[in-house]
Amino acid sequence: MKKNKPEADGKKSDMALGVPIIRLNSVDSTNNYLKKHPELWDRQFCAVMAYEQTGGRGRYARTWHSEPGLDITFSVVFLPAMPPEDLSCVTLYAGLAVHRALRHLDSSLSLKWPNDICHINKKIGGILCEMILSGEKPVVIIGIGINVNSTRFPDDLSGTASSLKMITGFDHDPDLIAEEILDQIALLMPDFRVPMDESVLSEWISVSTSIGSVVTFSGRGGEELGVIKGINPDGSLRITDSRDGEVNFYRGEIIFIDAG
Repeated sequence: MKKNKPEADGKKSDMALGVPIIRLNSVDSTNNYLKKHPELWDRQFCAVMAYEQTGGRGRYARTWHSEPGLDITFSVVFLPAMPPEDLSCVTLYAGLAVHRALRHLDSSLSLKWPNDICHINKKIGGILCEMILSGEKPVVIIGIGINVNSTRFPDDLSGTASSLKMITGFDHDPDLIAEEILDQIALLMPDFRVPMDESVLSEWISVSTSIGSVVTFSGRGGEELGVIKGINPDGSLRITDSRDGEVNFYRGEIIFIDAG
C-alpha cells in the first residue's frame, strides 16, 4: 500500500459527528501537541492526528512504534463534567469506543486492562490518557495508536505486535479507521461516569481477555502473583493474591504471565 500523502500542517476537517481534526505532517507526540495548545482545550473531542509521530509514547514513557502513513496516531480532547478524582475509568471508556469501532473487522479483537487493544495474544493498539488542569477544571487528553497497515515491527515487538492488515489480510484506510474511532468516542464519552454504568462495565468485561489471567503486580508485600477475578465499577481490578486474599488494584505496573 502506498503511504498516504501528508496534508499541510494545521489543516482541519470535520468528521461525521462534527469532531474537528487538525492534521499534522510530523510531530513528536500528538498528546504533547495538545498539551502545548490550550486554545484547543475548549472544544469537546477536538482531535489532532499526525502522519508521522517521532516521539510517540505509551504508559511509563515506553516508546510507541508507528509507521508513517501506514498506522494512525491521534489524540482527542475530552472535557469531563466531574472533578479529577472521579476520572479513574477514562481509559476503559476510550478502549471500549475503540473496540466498538473495530470489532466489525474481526470478532477476536479484545481489550486488555487497562489500555491495550489486542488480537489473540498480540497487541494492535494502545491508549494513553493524561490529565491537565485548566483553572480548576480537568482536561483529559486521550492518545490512541493503532497498527493499521504495518507488517514489520522492531525485533523487540515482532512477537507481540500485530496490525489490522495482518489480521484481515487486506489494506485499510487509516483516515477512515480514525474517523470510525472518533465517531464512537463522540457517542460513548458523553455517558462517562464513575462508577461505570452497569451496561458499559458488562460490555467491557465481555470483550476483555483479562478476567482469569495470572499476573504479577505491586501488592502489599512488594511484587506479588495473583489472578484477576473481576473489574470493579470504579475501573480497578479485583485480584486474588498468593495468600488467597482479594485486593483492589488501581494503578501501577502489572504483567500478564499467561497469554491473553
